Amino acid sequence: MVPRLGTMGPNSMVSDWSRRDADLVEHRIDSVLRAARESRTSVGLDSLSELLPTPGPEGSAEVSEWLVAHPDVGRLVGDRAAAGPVPSLEESRRRQERGRRFMDEAAAVVVGPLADVSSLVRCVAVTGSAAYGEPAPQDDLDFLVVTRPGSVWPFLLYSYLAARRRPAHGRDDGPSHWCFNYILDERAAREEFVNSRGFLFAREALTARPVAGEPYYRGLIGSAGWLAEEVPRLYQRWSVGGLPPLPPQSAAPLALRIANAALFPLLATYLTLIALVRNRRLTREGRSTKRFRVNAHLDRLTYETERFEELRTLYTPANLLHRQEAP
Repeated sequence: MVPRLGTMGPNSMVSDWSRRDADLVEHRIDSVLRAARESRTSVGLDSLSELLPTPGPEGSAEVSEWLVAHPDVGRLVGDRAAAGPVPSLEESRRRQERGRRFMDEAAAVVVGPLADVSSLVRCVAVTGSAAYGEPAPQDDLDFLVVTRPGSVWPFLLYSYLAARRRPAHGRDDGPSHWCFNYILDERAAREEFVNSRGFLFAREALTARPVAGEPYYRGLIGSAGWLAEEVPRLYQRWSVGGLPPLPPQSAAPLALRIANAALFPLLATYLTLIALVRNRRLTREGRSTKRFRVNAHLDRLTYETERFEELRTLYTPANLLHRQEAP
């Protein structure tokens, strides 16, 4: 029988959790609220509950009680939790409206500029601040894309050219860039999702919002059984809509696979040099957390910012499966 949370009050807590369970819950709530604080946002109580393990506070009422009993971790602000200054209701409204515009633009990118390469794409999902629903002004619009094997670099070349043709008007409160920062072919994607990669990866994967190929993305989620153990409640939300099996892999045509091999060293070198230039500028501007590293391989391209590395460190104590594997 799974132990359940008992009654909690501001001055006492009766619980049959193990010490390990209680520590994990505290680490998880603390890391999520600290990350939100650095982004100047708060977290809805229901959303926070979905990120917790079982056992753990379930639903907004139990999370609320937990926060009252742990004021050093976070505080209640209406139906939200925060670990620092909370944006005003008007600012939250603006950020949510901005988030809707980001998602509208992402959907338009798929049916517009990327329509000509749709045959190479298995799925496209929005990640990052837009997926969380409250992007800041001039945040990037981050994309996760899974392509057919042998077509990562032709897709990237086309997407970069399309991004350069993006109209400049209307950007003041919209995405600063279309950022194709997590691109894998389907062989690499299956390898990426199959093994436990910690709470940060799990949260990003389960919060991503598909704008094309949703059945395929659901199949990826279903293939990663460890997600159901790491973040069981958020995983359950996906399973309600069905988690179909992944279809057979389908490689790109031979000509494209040859082009992929030819483009890889050229574009990878170019992007690495661009990263050096931009990182120097970001350092001069005092925005060092925006600096990024390019990880380029024949079957994938990923960008990892220093901010992401900080989050990985912040979330490490919140990992469930890695804790279980520890001696």
